[in-house]
Amino acid sequence: MSSSLTPKMFLYVTLVAALAACTNARIKSGDKYYDNLSYSKAISSYQKALNSQPDNNEVKLKLASSLRNLNNSADAEIYYREVAEAGALQGEDRLHYAQVLMKNNKYNEAKTYLEAYIADNPDDKLAQGLLISTKSTATLKEDTSAYILTALPLDFTVSMFGPAHYGKGIALAAETEITSAANTNPWTGYAFLDMYYMEKTGDGSWTTPKIFSDELNGRYHDGPATFNAAQDMIIYTRSAMRNQKKQLVNEKRENQFYLYQSKKVDGKWAESEEMPFNNQRYSVGHPSLSPDGKTLYFSSDMLGGYGGSDIYKSTFDGTSWSQPINLGSNINTAGNEVFPYISKTEKLYFSSEGHQTLGGLDVFLSENVAGSWAKPVNLAYPLNSSRDDFAIIFNDNDSTGYVSSDRSGGDMIYEFQKVAPKVILDGIAVLKTTDTPVEGVLITLINLTDGDTARISTGTDGKFKFNLLTGKSYKVKGEKEGFFNVSEEFKTSKKDISKKLSLSLVIEEIISADSGTGSGVADDGSSAAPKTYNIGEVFYDYNEASIRTDAKSTLDKLVTLLLDNPKLSIEIHSHCDSRGGAAYNLALSKRRAESVVQYLGENGISDTRLRSKGFGSSQPVNRCRTGVQCSEEEHQANRRTEFIVLPTKNL
Repeated sequence: MSSSLTPKMFLYVTLVAALAACTNARIKSGDKYYDNLSYSKAISSYQKALNSQPDNNEVKLKLASSLRNLNNSADAEIYYREVAEAGALQGEDRLHYAQVLMKNNKYNEAKTYLEAYIADNPDDKLAQGLLISTKSTATLKEDTSAYILTALPLDFTVSMFGPAHYGKGIALAAETEITSAANTNPWTGYAFLDMYYMEKTGDGSWTTPKIFSDELNGRYHDGPATFNAAQDMIIYTRSAMRNQKKQLVNEKRENQFYLYQSKKVDGKWAESEEMPFNNQRYSVGHPSLSPDGKTLYFSSDMLGGYGGSDIYKSTFDGTSWSQPINLGSNINTAGNEVFPYISKTEKLYFSSEGHQTLGGLDVFLSENVAGSWAKPVNLAYPLNSSRDDFAIIFNDNDSTGYVSSDRSGGDMIYEFQKVAPKVILDGIAVLKTTDTPVEGVLITLINLTDGDTARISTGTDGKFKFNLLTGKSYKVKGEKEGFFNVSEEFKTSKKDISKKLSLSLVIEEIISADSGTGSGVADDGSSAAPKTYNIGEVFYDYNEASIRTDAKSTLDKLVTLLLDNPKLSIEIHSHCDSRGGAAYNLALSKRRAESVVQYLGENGISDTRLRSKGFGSSQPVNRCRTGVQCSEEEHQANRRTEFIVLPTKNL
C-alpha cells in the first residue's frame, strides 16, 4: 500500500488544518477583545469559534463572562451550565454562575454553587451574603402589589438610567446606536453615555429625549447627574481622562470615572471643573445632593472601604468640600453599594448587591437615627426584581418617583407609584360542635389602636370580611342570641405589605343549668345532669387547693368568655378524689372553688357573677370511691373544677 496521500485525503487534511487555523484566529481575536473589555466584539468571535470547537470550555467561560458583563444573564447561564455539567467550573466562576442564576430567579441552584464556592473561600463575605439571600427571597416577594411600575419609552435610545429632577421633567443618562466608529463604547458596542432631558406631557406621554447640554456632554461617558435646589448648579459623572484623547483606566483596564461640577451663567452651563476629591487611583460617581445643597453623597471604590464600591459623603462649608467620609458598615458591604439618593425628607436610598437581595442590585432605604444610619431595608418586590434595580428618585409626595432597572433585558427607567397596602381579613363563624357556618352572627371589628369600629352580620355561608390597616391592634367580636359571645385579638404587621388574614370564630350555644347540678356519679349511683360548660381542664395536685400553672390557660379563656358576655353568671364546682375523710374533702373542695373565684376576680371578673360550691369526693367521674384501689391517674381525674352556666339573673 502506498504511503502517499491521495488527492482526496490531501484536500481533507488541508481543509481541517485551515479550519483549525481559522478557529484559533477567532479565539485569539476574541481574547484580544476580551482583554480590552470589548465584550460585544468578543462574544461574536467566541461564538464563531465554538462552531468548530463546541467542547472548548475555556472559550465557553470567556463567552459566559462576556455575556454576564453585558447583563445578558439568560445566555450567560447556557454556557456556564455547559461548563458546569462538564465538571470544569471552578474557583470564582462558580460565584459568577451563582450570581447569574440568582438574576434568572433560580435561587436553589445558585445556593448549591455558592455553598461549593464558600467551602473553598470561607472568608468571602459577598458570597456569604448572597447565600443568605438565596434562602430568604420569599419574604421579599410577599407583596406583589406594593408598587405599580410603568416603563418610560426608549424612543431612539437603546438604554437609559439615572433620572434626576430638572425643570419640568427629568435629566438622565442614555446610550444610543453608534453614529460613527469614533464614539463607540467597546464594552457594549453602543455609543458612550450622554445626558438627555425629557418631559411628561399633559396626556401622560413623554417627549422625545433631547441632548441636555452641548457644553456638558463630552467625547466619552457623561451622566448621571444631580442638581441644587435652584437648578443652577450641576454635579455629574464623567469619564476620567488620562489626557485629552485617552480615558483613564484602572489595573483591570476598566474605565474610571470622576465627578465634575458646573454652574449656569446667563442661561448657559460654564466649563466643568473637577471635584476636589477626584483621584486617578479610584473612581467617584453617582452623585446626589442633599436638599440644602450642603452634603454630597456619592459612590467610590477608593481605598479603605469595605469592598467594591461604597457610599461616601462630603460636606460644603461655603468655600470648599470636605474630605469624603465613608457611611459605615451598616450601609456598605463587601459587595458594591452604588447610586445613593438623599430625599427631601433626608432618607437615604441606594442600591446594593451585598445586602439581602433578590439578585443583582436591589434598592434599599436607611434613615439617620441619632447621627447613625440604621440597618437598610430592602424595598422588596415588585420595585426590586431578580435583575439590577438602581438609581431611584422620589417626587415631592414621597410615594411616586422613578427607578432604573434592567429587568426587561436592558436598562430602562420606570415611573412608579407606591400603592397603599391592603390587609384583608377573611373570616367565618362556625358552630363548635359541627363546624357548620352560622348565619346571623353580628361581627364587630374594633380598632384597638385608634378606637374605630365596624359591623357586619354573617349570611348563610357564615362569612365576613374587613379591610384592615397595617401596624394596628384589632379585636373581632361575634354575637348571636342564644350563643356565647366570642372574641379574638390580633395585630397587623408594621410592614407596608398587602396581606390576607384568615379567622375562624367558633360559636357555641348557651346551655344553662340549675344551681347545684354536678357532673359525676353520686355515691347512691344516680347520675347528675351533664350540663357543665367544657372550656378545658382545671386539675389540682393531691391535697392542694392552689391553681396549677397548667390550669391558668383554661381560666384565662374563661376570663375572656366572661368579659365578652357581661350578663353571664357561672357556678364553679370543685371536687376531690376519694382519699381522706368526707368532711375534710368537702372543705378542701370548697377551698379549690374559692381559689378559682379569687383568680377570676384578680383578672377583672366581679364576684357578683360567680357562685362556688364544693362537692368533696361525692361525685367521682370514674369507679374510684372510698375503699377502691385506683391509680394516681384515676385519682387525678376526680381532683377537678367544672363550670355551669346559670340561667339569666339566677344570682
